[in-house]
Parts: sequence; C-alpha cells; structure tokens
Amino acid sequence: MAQNNPFDTTALLRFNESFDSTNEDSALQTRGEFLKAFPLERLKNLEIDDYVIGHGTPTFCARVEVKTRAWAAIQGATAMKFGIYYGQTKKDSTQTYRFGKKFGETKDAAFAEVKKALLQLVHEGGQDKPDFAAIDGNPLSQMFKAKILSLYFPDRFLNVCSKEHLALLAGDLGIPERKYSSEYQHLLLELKIANAVSCDWSNPKFMQYLYEKYVWADKSSTVELHKPRKRGHQKVNFEDIQAAWDAIGKASEEFALKWEKERLLGAGLDDQIPKIDDRRDRPGYGYDFLSYSSRTTERYIEVKSVGRFRAKGEYRFFLSENEQCVSKSQQHSDEYYFYLVLFDGDGKPSSLLAMKANDVYKVAEVVPASYMVRFDLDKIKLGL
Repeated sequence: MAQNNPFDTTALLRFNESFDSTNEDSALQTRGEFLKAFPLERLKNLEIDDYVIGHGTPTFCARVEVKTRAWAAIQGATAMKFGIYYGQTKKDSTQTYRFGKKFGETKDAAFAEVKKALLQLVHEGGQDKPDFAAIDGNPLSQMFKAKILSLYFPDRFLNVCSKEHLALLAGDLGIPERKYSSEYQHLLLELKIANAVSCDWSNPKFMQYLYEKYVWADKSSTVELHKPRKRGHQKVNFEDIQAAWDAIGKASEEFALKWEKERLLGAGLDDQIPKIDDRRDRPGYGYDFLSYSSRTTERYIEVKSVGRFRAKGEYRFFLSENEQCVSKSQQHSDEYYFYLVLFDGDGKPSSLLAMKANDVYKVAEVVPASYMVRFDLDKIKLGL
C-alpha cells in the first residue's frame, strides 16, 4: 500500500463542502446501467455483434466508450482501440468489420483473440492481488483496459484511464515511479482509502477532486445553473400547463425510478434497491421516492419533468408549496433531490439530472404559480 498520504486535508474538506453530486450520481447510474447490460458472467458468451461499436446499438464497446462517459472519458483514439469494430476508414467508406492485424487475419479470428484478451483482463483484474504486468501486457489498448477495470472492479482500480494523467497524478501525489499504468490506478485508489476525509467518497467524486486539483487546476466539471434573465409579465393558462405536465409526469417518474435503481447498482448499493419506497400516492410526504445515498443515509427524491421556457437554456418545472416546505425543512434539506427529467424530440424521457434542491434554489427564481382561495359563500352573499 502507498505510504504517507499526501493530501491537503483543508483542500479535501473545502472540496467536500462545496461538492455538487450531480455528476457523481450520473456516473454511478451509467455504471449501474452498464453492469445490468453486461454483467461479468455474460462476457464468456459474447458474440461479435454484442461487442463491436458501429452498429448504432448499445453494444459492449458502445457502452464502455459512450454510454458511460460520465464515469470516465476515453474518447480521442480511433475505434481500433477496441481491437475490432464495424465501420469505415478515411480511405475506405465501405461499412465492414475492421480489426487490428495483431489479433488475426479474419474478423472471426480477430474477435476470438479480442474476446480471449477481454476475459483474461477481467480475470486478472478480479484477483485480490492483481498481476499488473499481465494487465499492462494485455493486447487491448491501455485506456480501454483501464476503463473496463474501473467499471467492474472499483474497489481495486480508480476510474482514471489516461496513461499520461495517471503518471501525472502519481508524480504530484508522491507515488514512487512505477512500470505499470494499472498499478498507478490501484495505488491512487489506495490513497483515497487511506485518507480519513476521502475514504468514503465514491470513485467518481475522488476522480473529480484529483482532476480539479491537479489536472484542470482552475477549471470545474460541475453542472452550472444560472438565474434566468428578468422577463416582462405574460398571461399564462395554468390549467393547460398543469394538464400537459400531468400527461408526461408518469413517464418521468418511471424513467427516474429506473435511473435510481441503476445509480444504486453502480454505487454498490444494490441491496438497497428493494428498500426504495414509492410515495407518489402519498403527497403529504412532499416527495415521490424514498431512496438512499448510502446504507445509513436516506435520500428524498422529487421527480420533475423539465420544460424549455422561452429563451435558449432556460427551463422550468412546477413545485407545490408542500414540496418546497419539505425540501427546506431541517429534517430533509441535506438529502432532498430534484430528479430533473428532460425529453427528446419525440416526447420521450431522454436524460436526467439529479440535483440537490438547495443547489437549485441558490441559482433559480422561485415564482408563485397559483393560489388556493377559500371563502364562506353565505358571508360573500351578505357582503361580510
């Protein structure tokens, strides 16, 4: 294990205090979705079209590179990093299987060798004491291997995949020079575990700290919200608006529930999935679902269908007085989340942002949309 944890405790605490979990939750959800689609036991039965990118379907390679981008980005190299893919080249527009000659002379032979390398990689990565020489010697590309290891074995490998970034971080954090990139992945994770502040952080959260502190320096990867520009008054039919939201509300809630189950799976909290309490039919609670941020911390989830409002980049959703009160209450405020569901051009839920209500309130305008008027009819008739 790496010796002498080098982290600045003050910097860690400051980061922890201001941390926005939106990206973290998205990363964990994408890992959960990946594990559902390609659990380890499925790999031995992979067929070529389950694996290759290029068919426009969520294959193994498509999920590792694109669908789990929130977990770790490995774009930049060509599709040849997968060993075999389906597509064209700059010189040949024919759509066909392309593969590295080191894997074989035919697509079937090449895929057999790629699959063999993949199975060997996960075998080595799953060992209590991984063989770093064997992992780095595996013929699959370095970034591809690093991401696969981080997705399947987050207790052994940090989700930093760039060879250059691994070496940079290791140098900045005082890890003695090593021969193998996979060992840097492992040792950086051990540094996280060894520190009293970061030991319970998820890997995406720790990775974000490392990049903001050492790689990006003055940049931030957090999702930014801005207060909308002031607008003039307009006439709004709230009944029509409410009817439209009611029509898509159920789709948003089902999308969010599936997303939350995948987040828990990605966070290693799959045993908490059966404990999610659906409270949609009990509006007095002030939120839709009771879930968990950890095994001991409850998470209160209010699902909101988010619609574009006039200007580009400006969105809105409707909030009841009870939901607002609950979200700001001492009991709930620290773990009350808005799950903001956005829709594609076909009117179907396409993406979700999980944001703490407190963070939304800091940068949003909250405007009354309707009121309840109560009165005694007899008194009105008497003019009292």
